[in-house]
Amino acid sequence: MLKDVKIGPMPIKYYIPCVCIVLLAVYTQNLNEDIVGTFAFLLLAGWLFNFIGSRIPVFGTWMGGGILLPLFAGSALVYFHIISEHLQQQVSAFIGSGFINVFLGAIIVGSILSMDRKVLLNSTLRVLPCMLGAMAFVFVFLYLGCLLTHKSLLDGMFMVGLPNYTGGSSGAIAVVPQIYADIFHTSVGEYSAKFLVFMNISNLFCVIIAALLAKFGEKKEGWTGNGQLIKGLDHGSEKKESTSEDIVKSVQKFSVGLCVSCCFLVLGKLCQALVPQLNFIAWATILVVLAKVFGLMDEFTCKSTQYWQNFMVKNFLPFMITGIGIASLDLAQLVNYISFSNILLILFGVIGSCVGSLILGKLFGFYPIEAMIVIGCNMGNLGGSGALTVLSTTNRMDMMPFAIIANRIGGAIMVILISLLVILV
Repeated sequence: MLKDVKIGPMPIKYYIPCVCIVLLAVYTQNLNEDIVGTFAFLLLAGWLFNFIGSRIPVFGTWMGGGILLPLFAGSALVYFHIISEHLQQQVSAFIGSGFINVFLGAIIVGSILSMDRKVLLNSTLRVLPCMLGAMAFVFVFLYLGCLLTHKSLLDGMFMVGLPNYTGGSSGAIAVVPQIYADIFHTSVGEYSAKFLVFMNISNLFCVIIAALLAKFGEKKEGWTGNGQLIKGLDHGSEKKESTSEDIVKSVQKFSVGLCVSCCFLVLGKLCQALVPQLNFIAWATILVVLAKVFGLMDEFTCKSTQYWQNFMVKNFLPFMITGIGIASLDLAQLVNYISFSNILLILFGVIGSCVGSLILGKLFGFYPIEAMIVIGCNMGNLGGSGALTVLSTTNRMDMMPFAIIANRIGGAIMVILISLLVILV
């Protein structure tokens, strides 16, 4: 029955009037030019794209269409001029204002503090060598890609493949271009735009391959832990809040969870000021792991961060992905730098990362599917927003801490390797 249909969490009989109001405001240029207008537009658009994407045959079932469509549809709204440049700038300013970091903070802190301490320590110590092994396979597969495309190591490996593994978009548009500008005596701008495009292509491959791996895991018994990384160990996190919990305590958990997750991000920023080689989100992840391992947080605080995490994921995931598509995925630039050889090289890099994490993951007792998704498909993406897309597409958001470790710490190591090796080729 049509009356029973819900777009997101909202019954369609209320969704339609709401979307009509917002569209009227958008196309008469009367949408609130603040957080109110941005929230209303992204919530309604994200819910609709998620609803449609999850119901498209094959795309919705095999490729995580409920998350991928908001990403592409958000970008298409800009590319086809369906929304005004002013609204695009409004959304971009909101995404760039730090709300995405609030979202990531909720996921990272909530995931870590709700996990069993022994499992957390065990998993983290195994992720690091697995990450290094995956990185080695990236080099091997990019070398093979250079041979197939007849590109030199400089053009193929260092100018197309490796910048995608430098810890997110900041590494691709700022850090690596600055290294190359100093070495080759050129301008930073000569590299930034194309590296960002290559990283977006790599990010798309990571998301699609992750979605296919998750679907394959459903058919292959024993290959996946369904969100559990290490064989034979349960994360021990609380999956569901008590339905009889007093509403006042629930509200308190929201505020405590929000405050604690934001404070860890602030502390991470302070550490970044001292050791700038690591991004503040990576620092925050390390600090939360240490806080959990040493038992610095009581049960109420840990549950509060998990409560805040669940609230953010359940209510703002399509919202965030649509905003990222509008603000960050430029279809026009993707077209400009697309060539068969570049696409093949980028694909080889992602495959190498997945193969390496599969092999090393098996050695360290990881489930193969989880190892390839959490490490292999998160080393070569856009960073926080890329990890968000990969893990939400595969329904493995609790794995965010390990994805951040693979991306950010792996990225810092890759930057060092690039600066040492590029002068040799």
